[in-house]
Amino acid sequence: MTTATARENMVELIRNRCGENVMLCYQCKKCTSGCPVVEAMDLTPNQIMRALQFDRADKVLNSKTIWLCASCKTCTTRCPNDIDITGVMDFLKSLALERGVPAKVPDVALFIKIATRNIKWFGRMFEAGLAGEMNLRTGQPFKDMDIASRLMKAGKLTVFPDIGFRFERQGKVEQREEDTRTVVSYYPGCALKGTSKEFDQSTRAVASQLGLVLEEPKGWTCCGTSAVHWKSEALGTNMSLDNLKLVKKSGHSAVTTPCAACFSHLKHAAVAAKERLHTGSADPGVEVEHIIDTMLDRVGLDKIKEKVTKPLKGLKTVCYYGCLLSRPPKMTGAQNPEYPMNMDHIVRALGAQTLDWSYKTDCCGASQAFTQNDLCLTLVERILQNAKDVGAEMVVVACPLCQANLETRQEGITKRGGPTFDLPVVFFTQLMGLALGLSGQQVGLQMMLHDPRPLLTAKGLLA
Repeated sequence: MTTATARENMVELIRNRCGENVMLCYQCKKCTSGCPVVEAMDLTPNQIMRALQFDRADKVLNSKTIWLCASCKTCTTRCPNDIDITGVMDFLKSLALERGVPAKVPDVALFIKIATRNIKWFGRMFEAGLAGEMNLRTGQPFKDMDIASRLMKAGKLTVFPDIGFRFERQGKVEQREEDTRTVVSYYPGCALKGTSKEFDQSTRAVASQLGLVLEEPKGWTCCGTSAVHWKSEALGTNMSLDNLKLVKKSGHSAVTTPCAACFSHLKHAAVAAKERLHTGSADPGVEVEHIIDTMLDRVGLDKIKEKVTKPLKGLKTVCYYGCLLSRPPKMTGAQNPEYPMNMDHIVRALGAQTLDWSYKTDCCGASQAFTQNDLCLTLVERILQNAKDVGAEMVVVACPLCQANLETRQEGITKRGGPTFDLPVVFFTQLMGLALGLSGQQVGLQMMLHDPRPLLTAKGLLA
């Protein structure tokens, strides 16, 4: 077999199955220089791309790198030739599973198996069940038990799953034309029914204050989450498309979601359907929005300012967007993917100060929270340290996974010899609710593990 023929085999497999042309890579190394977890990899992202060009499937599928990829899409965003490198990494994981290649990071393969089965059983992610089985199967039955205990006391972790199945799904509902700006389908996502209940509670409360009607489709199921996409891109995409079809059937042409991961998966599915990628399903014709953009586009910054009755003056914050709200811009439509400002504009409209900082879109490692604890702690520590260095008193977020990761990992950082932060991590909708006159109870401040109420009370922002 000639070198050219060997190269063509792997290149064509990826082109046909993944839709990406790895031959466009010319080794600029931007993917490697931006990767947040490259220090833990055995092959850098650019070395993976080079090995693929030379049909070194054995080398690539037996590497740690494909299992350590955080799916943050930094490499995809920065690639000058527009290669979806994250998509290639996801495909390589699924190819390794398909070919029975033992995972060089076994916990990730185990996580994929358990999470996929978990969703199949319940229709939605059952967080307590997932964590419990992961701990038992990895021989660490008491891992993160202190975090679980605190979450249960706060009412954020339940012992019974929240179930979503198709038999609950509703018939078609005709939507009135005049409601298209103020009535929108609302997809909460699995985390907002569990460990991020306060995000759901505050989002609904704020929407009500602003005259925005959120209609949750009955019987929605998981968007596919990262684990399912790692197992099969087609399966993950079609799970998201099922929910978009449900939205369309309920009479809506747009859906909003507070979860950045759900936003990314639903948006990806909508784009894939339009371009006929990874799926045989027709385009459901549903626009996907994140709740930040819904607030700005359907309500408007001026109206938000007008509704403020208790300005949050004197509060110093940093807005943390995480990986998926703006990346990749080709899919999200973000104008400033490396330094977005939409959430900052809202928080400033509330009267609070938002500080400039360096880690606004850096990965916190949420996709690795169950499998790579030390790596996760390192990423979180970098983010919190930078927030503290610029003088932030609070981190404001718009993603349930980011919030949980930044909040629950603070004690772990201290225990391994790192600094003590005790930095409140709150959802932007909670701050909106306070500024609009709602109580701390109404926006779920009592559920936070790092209680922001003492800080807010000291500043005269909370009765």
